[in-house]
Amino acid sequence: MAWQAIVSSPEVAKENKHQIIETEHLMKALLEQKNGLARRIFSKAGVDNTRLLEATDKFIQRQPKVISESSGSMLGRDLESLIQRARDYKKEYGDSFVSVEHLVLAFAQDQRFGKQLFKDFQISQKALKSAIESIRGRQQVIDQGVQPCVGIWSDKCSSKYGRRRPFILAGSLMISVATLDIY
Repeated sequence: MAWQAIVSSPEVAKENKHQIIETEHLMKALLEQKNGLARRIFSKAGVDNTRLLEATDKFIQRQPKVISESSGSMLGRDLESLIQRARDYKKEYGDSFVSVEHLVLAFAQDQRFGKQLFKDFQISQKALKSAIESIRGRQQVIDQGVQPCVGIWSDKCSSKYGRRRPFILAGSLMISVATLDIY
C-alpha cells in the first residue's frame, strides 16, 4: 500500500547508508511488497518485477553513501516532486487518498530515476494506465487501507453472481445489522 511504502522508504535509505530519501528508495519499497499493487500493475503492463527490482537495487548501489552515523534522513527534492505528482493523479482520478497507482504513474516523469527506468524497461504511460484500469476498474480510493484489500479480494473473486456483488451484499448486511443495533 502507498502509505506503507512511503513509511518504509527511510528504512531502505538507511540500509543503504543514504541520508537523503529519494525516489529509488520508494520504488524499492513498493516492489518489495509481496503481492502488492505496484507488482500487479507492472505485471499487467508486461514487466518482470524481479528484473525491475534488480535494476532499482543497482541504481541504489551506485549512489554515494554516508560513512559516519548520520543524525537522520531528509526527504529528497525528487521524491517530494514525485509525491506532488501523485497528488495530482489522485485529483485526476477523483480519489480521496494517494494510492499505489498514483505513485506508479508519477514515476514516469521522475527525472532522477523513474523516467530512465521506465525507458529501459519500455514501460509507457499508456500501458500503465491500461494496467491500472484493468485492475481497479472504475473504483475510487476513498480510504487508506480497507478498500485496496477488498479490491484485491474482489478482483480475484469468481462467483456466479459476479466479482463485486458478493462484497456489496456482505457490506449491505453489515450496514443493516449495525443500523438495527443502533435502534
